[in-house]
Amino acid sequence: MSRSLERGLRTLFFLSTRKSVGVTELAQELQINKSTAYRILETLQKYNMVEQSKSSAKYRLGPAILRLSDQLYKNLNIIALARPHMIRLADEVGESVHLCLLCNDSAVVIEQIITNSRLIVNAKIGNIEPLHASSVGKCLLAFSEPAIMEQLLNRMEFPAFTDKTITDREAMRAEIEKIKAQGYAVDNGELSSDIKCVAVPVYNHMGEAIYSLGISGPLTRMTESKTEDTVKKLLKTRDALSALLGYAADQAEGGFL
Repeated sequence: MSRSLERGLRTLFFLSTRKSVGVTELAQELQINKSTAYRILETLQKYNMVEQSKSSAKYRLGPAILRLSDQLYKNLNIIALARPHMIRLADEVGESVHLCLLCNDSAVVIEQIITNSRLIVNAKIGNIEPLHASSVGKCLLAFSEPAIMEQLLNRMEFPAFTDKTITDREAMRAEIEKIKAQGYAVDNGELSSDIKCVAVPVYNHMGEAIYSLGISGPLTRMTESKTEDTVKKLLKTRDALSALLGYAADQAEGGFL
C-alpha cells in the first residue's frame, strides 16, 4: 500500500472516532507535519470525503462517506449473514434458533434453524411473537430507542398466555430494566407453559437493535445450567453478527449493552 493512501485511510478512520478534528490534532495522530496533514485533508475534501466547518475550521467526515456506506448496507443481507451463525448455534446448543425483527408492534420471525432433537420448537418463518411474552419480543422492546419503547408500551395490550405471562405495564417496565441490565431476555414459560426461550439484541451500523436472536427449547431440556451456557453463546454470536452489520462496541456506553 502506498504511504499516501495509507495516510488517507488512517485519516478517515481517525475522523470516524471524533466529531471533528483540526490539522494539528491530525498531524499528531499520524505523526506527520502539519503541511502534510493539511494536504491529506485538502485532497479528501476535494472528493467530499471530509468537510470543513466554517466556524471552527476543523474537519469532519463528509457526505461521500454516506454514499459509500449506503451501498454497503444495501448489499448486506441479514439472513445470509446470520444463517451460518444460527446453524452453528443450533448444533452447539441442540435447540431451535430464530431471528426476528420488529414489525407492527410484534416480533416477526424472518429466519429459523431447526435441530434434529426429538422435541423441537418450530417458530415458523413469518410467525408473529408478542412483545410482552416472548424473549425475542421483550428483547426488541427493551433495546429499542426510548421514544419508540414508550410508544410501544403505551399501545401494548397484555393478554395472558400462561400464568407466568406479564399482564401489566409496570411489571413490564421492571422486566425491561432487568433485560437492559443483563443484556438478554428470557421467556420462562410465559408464552407456552412448557417452552423456555432466551434472546439477545443484534445491532446495526447505527447502533439500533432492530433484530433479536433467540433460542427456544422444552423446559425439560432448558435447565438453569444449559440456559447459562446458551446465554454465553448467544452473547458471543450477538457480538459477531453485530460487527458484521457494521456495529462498533464503543457506539454504546460501556461497549455492548
